Amino acid sequence: MNTGVIQALVTLHVRQVVADRSNLFWLFGMPLMFTVLMGMIFGDMGGGAPEAPEVTVYDESRGPASGALIAALGGHENYRIVVADSAGSWDLARSLVDAGRRTASLHIPAAFDANLALGLPAALSLAYDPDRASAQTVRTALEEAVLRLEFLSAGRRAEAGFDEARFDSIWRDPRITLEVRTLGRLGGEPQPSALTGFTSGFQHTGPSYTLMFVLMFMLMSVRDVVTQRRNGTLRRLRLAAASPWLLATGLFLGPLAVGLVQAAVLLGLNLLLPGMDYGGSPGALVLTMVLFTAVSSALALCVATFCRTPGQADGLGMTASMLLASLGGLWWPLEVVPGFMQKIAMALPTGQAVTIFHNMIGRGWGLAGNAAHLAALAGMLAVLLVLAAARFRRLVD
Repeated sequence: MNTGVIQALVTLHVRQVVADRSNLFWLFGMPLMFTVLMGMIFGDMGGGAPEAPEVTVYDESRGPASGALIAALGGHENYRIVVADSAGSWDLARSLVDAGRRTASLHIPAAFDANLALGLPAALSLAYDPDRASAQTVRTALEEAVLRLEFLSAGRRAEAGFDEARFDSIWRDPRITLEVRTLGRLGGEPQPSALTGFTSGFQHTGPSYTLMFVLMFMLMSVRDVVTQRRNGTLRRLRLAAASPWLLATGLFLGPLAVGLVQAAVLLGLNLLLPGMDYGGSPGALVLTMVLFTAVSSALALCVATFCRTPGQADGLGMTASMLLASLGGLWWPLEVVPGFMQKIAMALPTGQAVTIFHNMIGRGWGLAGNAAHLAALAGMLAVLLVLAAARFRRLVD
């Protein structure tokens, strides 16, 4: 294999980039300006740890028994009790759970305390989502609280001088205990946004604008490939026994080399910003940037095969970079856009890459947690390389 042709094309691209001093501004200056300005606008994105799922209680009784029941449900780490200010019907409580807005809803009817005092049956209504672990915990806690209240009421009815203090002591220190552990993944719980783990707006803008300007510079280099084809450089190399595969490889590796240097410098400079970090997986960070930069270079080569003039290359390159950046979540976090927009972003390399960064920073995920997104980037790279090679062969042969 004539590696000299590949080396010559890579060297030519690097020299063209370095020869134009203005490229240094677009490679490093402009990305840092966007990162700082937009990071200051986003500010504190995280907002701390996510709140536990809410359990709404509609207490129409407002008596000591219902109050004791609600108090027994409180203080659990897997959910939080919120007593509604106004009375609500059973239909309302159930509708909130059906809509997925609550993990569970408890309705205490107006006659609850009165019926207990008279020794009459007193009913409660609980609506809960059986697919959520927090809802199962609520049900267990409520059943225990109801059982305690039933025994307490029975003791009061059975004996006038019932010792409630003694009863409480026995209840809190039972002779038989059951330890329960939930194994495996908890299903059904809504996953908190990765942004909840962010402490600074720079944690989004740093990676996102690094990705954006790496992609943009790659796509703006499409003009160079078109120019080399129009002035006969590629044809002369082809006549010098350089195969289309060698030419395509050299045109792919040149921008890739520049892009990797650009990414390394920008990611390093971003660490100087307040609150900036990339999580705890250097392997995931390096692999993400290598794959994304390679995808960007392959995409640029593919776009170049559809352009006939440098003007077309400039227009198509800029349009593609802006669309991929905006739809892929580089201008604003994907977590704040509608679901259908998130699905569109996941079909783009920008969406996959910025999601990996959010997972690394906000969730602490590494290679294993981001395996699906890394595989998606690798798949996109393979498709683009095959398409670019096929198109390029037709152009130079």
